[in-house]
Formats: sequence, structure tokens, C-alpha cells
Amino acid sequence: MLSWEKIDAIPGWFTFHSYCVWRALLDHQVGIGGDMFEIGVWKGRSASVLASYRKPDEKIYLCDLRLDLPAVERAIRSVDLEPTNLVPLSGPSSDLPSKLDFQAMHDSVRWCHIDGEHTGTVVYRELEIANRIVNTDGIVVIDDFFSPRYPANTTEVIRYLEKNPFHFRLLAVGFNKGYLCRPESLPRYMDYMASGMSQALEKYGAVCTIFKTTGPWDTDAVGITKYVPDAGNIAGPDDEPQTWHMMRTRPVWGPLRHLRNGWRILTGR
Repeated sequence: MLSWEKIDAIPGWFTFHSYCVWRALLDHQVGIGGDMFEIGVWKGRSASVLASYRKPDEKIYLCDLRLDLPAVERAIRSVDLEPTNLVPLSGPSSDLPSKLDFQAMHDSVRWCHIDGEHTGTVVYRELEIANRIVNTDGIVVIDDFFSPRYPANTTEVIRYLEKNPFHFRLLAVGFNKGYLCRPESLPRYMDYMASGMSQALEKYGAVCTIFKTTGPWDTDAVGITKYVPDAGNIAGPDDEPQTWHMMRTRPVWGPLRHLRNGWRILTGR
């Protein structure tokens, strides 16, 4: 059975909160079919999470500059799974077009994790690859998004989104990763962010705050942080935290939250 303790025992930098976000989003994909794709695998820490969600007919593509397949297989076995349906791809992501039939893979992937070279040029090209293979309901995860160590990971993702607004939209930012989805699936994922994401995160032990500080005229992306007591589990703009402005205005605070917030304002606590 998958647990954080088992994932934490595998070498790597995949964090507890990202583990919880992934599980919440992968749970939400329960009715969605498609393969998994990871660029930047190391010892298989995050790949082991993907293996736990792989359906019997799905593949996991694993690309790393020097893929340590035995280590990845050990990692997957450590979460009580057999490492089956793996497609090992050792070498830079720039070699992928010569190794894979992207035409045959069109719309075949539901989860794509980009954690490779961390240069702007390569991140942009990897997003071009993702656009060829990720299906309508799929998610693309960008590692080190907003990281001061790797600013190009952010600038080139934003450049790609601005140049290709009908390829992907920014869905969420949290715990050093950015999450993109197709424009067609943005309303469904946003609905989940407003209704079920907080409970799903808590189920795995992460008490978080989900912020949506603007409306669809600006951006529909949310920010996910560690829990902020003044904001609660879910909050809108600073001047109207009880409401999310989506395609329709949606209250995100119940009566109890309103009373608690009113008391906090009245008492200054």
C-alpha cells in the first residue's frame, strides 16, 4: 500500500506536500485513461507514486540522462508493486523525437512530469513534446516553478503559455511545482479545487490553504501553501476571501467560516 513513509525512504527531492498534491489530483483522474510520462527520474521517487496509479493497460515512460533502471525498479518494488509496463528512455529529452512515435502517442498521456535539465531552452522544448502527447484531461507538472535557483523554469513556461494560450493553462502553483492543464478541462479542475481538493489533501495528511486571489479575467490559477490560519482551507481575494470568481461567482466559505472571520475582525485576533 502506498504511503509517504515508503516514498520518503527512496532517494530524491520529491516533497511530502507535492506527494499529497499529486495523490489528490491523481485520485481525481480516476475515470481518466492515459499513460504516464516523466522526464527526470533519478532513483524513482516520484515515479513510484505514478506506478501506484497506473492502470493495467497504461505505460510509464521514464526519461533520464542516465536512467538507472534497476534503482527505479527497486523503488517501485519498495511500494509493493511490480515494475511492469515501464518504457525506459536513457538520454537527453532532445533525443525523444528520434526514439518515440509521437504521432502514435498523440493524446495518449494523462500525466507528464517535467523535471529534467532545468534550462529555459529545454523546458520550452519539453512543453512542445507535452503538447503532442498529453490528452484533453491530462496534467503537466513543471518542477522548480518559481524557484529562485532555476528562474528559467518559470520564465520559459510563462513564455510558452503566452505564445500558445490554447495548448495549456496554468492551473495551480504549489510547493515548488507548477501544474498545467488543457483549456478544455480547466473548468472541471477549477471546480475540484473549489470543492474537493482541500479534503483530498487532508486525507493524506497535508493541511493546506488554497488561494484564488483573482478572477478569470486575469488568471484562473490557484496557489497552494501550507495552512494559513487567517485564511482557512480556501480563500479568495484579500478583500473578498469568502468568494471565488470563476466562470460563475462561487461562495467558498460556509456560515461557520463567516462567523469565525467576523469574530476575528471584531477582536483583532
